[in-house]
Amino acid sequence: MAIAPANILTVPPCIQLGNQAANGRYSLALVWHTPNNPYKFELKYGQGTSTKTAKLDFKTISPETVEPHRVYAAALTGLKPGDKIQYELRESGSVVYTGSAIAPKSDRQDHTFAVFGDCGTASLVQAQISYQASRTNPDLLVLTGDIVYDNGRVSEYKSEFWPYHTRSDAWPSKGSPLLTQTLTVGVPGNHDILMRDLNRFPDAQAFFYYWHQPLNGPITQVGEPGSTVLTGTPERLAAFQKAAGPNYPRGANFSFDYGNAHWTCLDANPYVDWTNPKFRQWLKDDLAKAAKKTWRFVSYHQPSFHSSATHQGEKQMRLVQEIFEEGKVDIVFCGHVHNYQRTFPIQVGAKKGASREELVKDDWAVDKQFDGVKNLKPNGVIHIVDGAGGRGLYNVDFNGAPEKWKPFQAIYIADHNFSHVTVKGKRLVLKQISRTGTEVDRMTIQK
Repeated sequence: MAIAPANILTVPPCIQLGNQAANGRYSLALVWHTPNNPYKFELKYGQGTSTKTAKLDFKTISPETVEPHRVYAAALTGLKPGDKIQYELRESGSVVYTGSAIAPKSDRQDHTFAVFGDCGTASLVQAQISYQASRTNPDLLVLTGDIVYDNGRVSEYKSEFWPYHTRSDAWPSKGSPLLTQTLTVGVPGNHDILMRDLNRFPDAQAFFYYWHQPLNGPITQVGEPGSTVLTGTPERLAAFQKAAGPNYPRGANFSFDYGNAHWTCLDANPYVDWTNPKFRQWLKDDLAKAAKKTWRFVSYHQPSFHSSATHQGEKQMRLVQEIFEEGKVDIVFCGHVHNYQRTFPIQVGAKKGASREELVKDDWAVDKQFDGVKNLKPNGVIHIVDGAGGRGLYNVDFNGAPEKWKPFQAIYIADHNFSHVTVKGKRLVLKQISRTGTEVDRMTIQK
């Protein structure tokens, strides 16, 4: 990549989904940040010998507690699946950055993805996870929420997140260029969008500034039930809405296809009522549309099933487990709990249509015949906690102590790690990799 002149790119181009609902499945967005100055950018990209000029737009982010800056987005459309993209960013005719990306893959192409969350901590561990994840060279990265701590602020992204994942080089002690080399998806957590008082933190809700993702979720209007309703002065609210644009509030729930898999990403924060018929119908319809996909994955922040003592009271997403099972979801990836956990395949069974009081009980039917080693065909939905991306660990004393685990628990590892998944047709292999690069768990599914 070229080195930008001083102070032009405060965050280099990161690879995101963009609004694929409008731009097509085989499209991407490159997103970069600059000071709030009138630049003249041009981005050219191509696969092979053909070259296109991307359509650009920008937002000015200017809450009074941070330095005003711009977030630019370039839509890369009409891409050939799985092929390398070369791009060149110019400002006033001079090259300021060059890079490459891989176009989203098709149903017939094998792919890999990495998953971790609870990462924006400005810590050595965060740098190590970023470094190890970059070494696996995934096609896709999914962040399971709590992208920054503690209040989802612009200032927290600036100090705790971007420096660790957008470097020009990779070092275990400093981080990697993971976000500039890998298509990355952000799922909202409580520390991302639950702080809704713009009077207290005018630069909160930065999730809606910085993540360019499909706008195909169930929420369409500001203030709609199930959305993150903000408080603040009229001036602050208006400035936020102008800068966030259509990302707020619709960007909290979305779905997309990658390879032969469908992903559904949900807002699991407590203000969302998943008994709402509109939300439930959208989720059913979304999974039904993916019926021809080989794999179906779901990601949200607060896990429905885990064994840690911390956060045991937050089981609101059990309300949609029967929809997951009916929609043939294979794996649910969550964060929030700062460790790694994998359940046995969980079955709704007699819990279908049960009351909230029954759903919170841990007596769910499970498939204990599936071990991911010899028996590779699970009967039920597997739930994985991937919340060990950098924040302090929960319940280390549960390691190696299955007598403390819930009946549905198969694996529990309170250490910093991430998931790396390889999908080859009807075969999936999940490896859990530690911050030092050691494999600590493995599971295979064969359809």
